[in-house]
Order: sequence, then structure tokens, then C-alpha cells
Amino acid sequence: MYTSTKGRLAKHIDFILIDIVCMEVSFILAYFIRHRSFELFDNKSYRSALIVLIVLNIITCYIFNSMQDVLKRSKQLEFYATIKQVLLTDIFLIIYLFLSKTSDDISRNVIITFIPIYLVLSYIVRLIYKSILKKFLKNKTNRQLIIITIKDKAETIIKKIESAISDIKIKGLIILDDVEIKEVSGIKVVSTKEKLFDYLKTEYVDEIFISIGNYKSEDLIRKLSLTGIVLHIVYEGIDDIAFANNKLQVDNLADMVVITSSINTINPLQLIVKRLMDIVLSIIGTIITIILSVIIGPMIYLKSKGPIFFVQDRVGKNGKIFKMIKFRSMYMDAEERKKELESKNENKDQMMFKIEKDPRIIEGIGNFIRETSIDEFPQFINVLKGDMSVVGTRPPTLDEWNKYELHHRARLAIKPGITGLWQVSGRSDIKDFEEVVKLDTEYIKNFSLWKDLSIIYKTIIVVINRKGAK
Repeated sequence: MYTSTKGRLAKHIDFILIDIVCMEVSFILAYFIRHRSFELFDNKSYRSALIVLIVLNIITCYIFNSMQDVLKRSKQLEFYATIKQVLLTDIFLIIYLFLSKTSDDISRNVIITFIPIYLVLSYIVRLIYKSILKKFLKNKTNRQLIIITIKDKAETIIKKIESAISDIKIKGLIILDDVEIKEVSGIKVVSTKEKLFDYLKTEYVDEIFISIGNYKSEDLIRKLSLTGIVLHIVYEGIDDIAFANNKLQVDNLADMVVITSSINTINPLQLIVKRLMDIVLSIIGTIITIILSVIIGPMIYLKSKGPIFFVQDRVGKNGKIFKMIKFRSMYMDAEERKKELESKNENKDQMMFKIEKDPRIIEGIGNFIRETSIDEFPQFINVLKGDMSVVGTRPPTLDEWNKYELHHRARLAIKPGITGLWQVSGRSDIKDFEEVVKLDTEYIKNFSLWKDLSIIYKTIIVVINRKGAK
């Protein structure tokens, strides 16, 4: 799923929110310096001014695109940009006070004092936040990008992307018109056109950039759109290409106009709210996990000596491998015994493994924690770390991932979740993997925060009633 930053306000909403906080604090301090009190909250005119300032700040940011290239600006350019933002906001405030005939109710000394405080505070906070953000982005796993192009364009595209986008790592190249090229500008050719889809089935890839000139690859792009991977396609003769009902938007990527195709888009505000929900719920879940560890841990150990937690490599968003944590509900040799039980697998397509009365489950306590879904609680630690979300799609094991067809990986277009649409639709009764994929892609295509809240509520009901968790 693609995080859309097309709108001016959406692209740097964090900086806008920080600037608004600095502005409001500055206005309150200016009032305190003038009146030696915080009674402005009791004054209707000052309360209105605080609200109007927020609106004026947002309007100024939108009209004058004040946050454009904010991460790339030098300290000097940032100072000039801050002066511009402060003065424009203040001018608009004065105009508002004049037109609303409330200028006599607001002290001129407050307005005059407000300007330098706002300027200094906003400038300093911007520099501090940029410094922290750059360090965070440097340590953060970059978006993994594959470039599909022709040999005459490869070097130019690589230079443009590397110079313009700081949070993208070019993972590899696919050169369509030359099978002999092994490397361009230090970037390896990772696959041929013929083996591309086999490569994508099991590789960690977030986005694909496509610039093919007159090279005809309509079928290639159609198939790529089934994967759920975000596609950025340079606008070159692609009018008639079908995108598997994906959402399309025109973007500017490294000064190149592209059509971006994705299974769905999420705006930064939705992303922030979803992450805040995850953090709050995962803190609660982690505390409960610690308590359960004290109670459940000894029971697990007494029944089956070994660690109380089961840690397993799972496949996350776009193929990223992470270690998922659960309370151990099976005996220590469960993975080895799995091969012996393959013939009893109830999922005939072999894409998932499930059998009735699994003999690998620890007798008594193992069955209990699985039926009550207690074994899932340590996954809140994964949510807190950012590997998972509370609501998403279930992360496959490595052996399941290696069996995936091209369209199956679309269910990994978002972070995996502890629960999801599949889980609240009777997961014990669904034995057809294609139905699982259908439900997961349906969730992604119709994503909303209200949908997440609905799934969380339904999950609680399912767990209480012990349905679909056998």
C-alpha cells in the first residue's frame, strides 16, 4: 500500500503540526509577558485568535508551499523560510483582527512580542526536529526499490533517484533489452525479464520504478500490478495498460513524472493515527504479556521444558523478514515433526498447515492458550517494535512464502497484523488459501481506520466466544 504525499499539506504534515505548536506557545508567552498572567483563555477575543492562528498557519503553508524541500534546506534558507512563514501568518492575523473589528480587544504589544518569539522558537525547533529526523531516516530501513528499464536509460535514472530521494535503496536492476549487462553505476542486475516474476515472488521489494521508452511491455506491467507492489511508471505510451483495478495517481519522483499504481493508498494522517493506535494498544498488550508470562510461563515449562516463548522467522510487509514472538504452545520438536504430519494437512493446496487435534500441541496448557488466543499476546512486542500492526494480514512462514504465486504477495502490501478480516471471518473454517488471499486483499483495498476499529471489536468477541481459534 502506498503512502500518498501528493497534497502540499500531507507531504510535511509533521513540520506543519510542529510549527502550529510553536506558534500557539509563542502567542501564549507573548500574552504572559505583556499581562503577567494566562487569563487569555478566559477572554473570548484571545481564544478566537488562537483558533484563527491555526487556520491561518495552514492556509499560509498551503498557498505558499512553505514546507517545500524542508529537509533539504540549509540553516540559512531555513531561517529565511521561517521569517516568511512568521510574517505572513502575522499579517493575515492583523487583517483578520481588522475585518472582524476585534483589533481593539487584542493588545498591540502582544502582537509585536509574538513575532520574535514565534520566529526564534519555530526556527530552533525546526532545526532540532530536522536533525533528529535525519538520524532516524539514516538508521531506518530504506524502501527497497527495483528499477526496470532499458540500457540507455539505466545510468541516468539511477543518478536521479540516488540524488533526489534519501529514503530509497536501489536494490537492483532489470535491463529489458540487454541480457549481458551485469551492473550499472554500482547497482547489480538482479534478474532477467524472463525470471523477473520468480525473483519477485520471494524477494523483499517495496516499490518498482519502470522507465522503458518505446520498449513494449504491456503484459509485464499488467502482471506486476497483480503483486501489490507499488509501481512508479514513467509516462511513456502506457495509456492502454490495465492495472488490475489498482489505484492510480500522477506523482513526481526524482523530477520525473510518473503514474503510481498501488493496491490502495493511505495518507500520512491515517498512517500516524494507525501507528498511534498500534502504540497505545501494544503498550497495554505488552503489560498483559508480562503478567501472563509470570502465570503461564511456569505452566509451559513444567509441561515441556524449554523456552516459554516461540520465536520464528516470518515474512512481513513486501517480503521483509522479521522474528515473530508467541507463547510456546507446542513441544520443542514441533518443527521437526511437521514433516511427518504433512499428509494429514487439512489445507489440500498445502499453502498453509493445519490439522485437527495436532499432536505437537502441549497437552493441557498448549490447547488452552491456543483456544483462548493467549499465545498471540507476545506479538504486541512485535507491534511496538514496528514489525507488525494490531490489524493487518497474517504473516506467512518462510516455507509458505516460498510457495507463493505472483498474485499471493498482494496480501503483504501492508504490515502483517495480530488480527484481521480473515481472523474474524472464521479462520478455522477457511481451508482454501485463495479465500484467505481474497479476504486479505479486500481488507487492503477497503482500508479505513473505522474498519480497523470494527475488526478489533469483532476480534474481542471472537476470542471471548472462543470461535475460530482452534
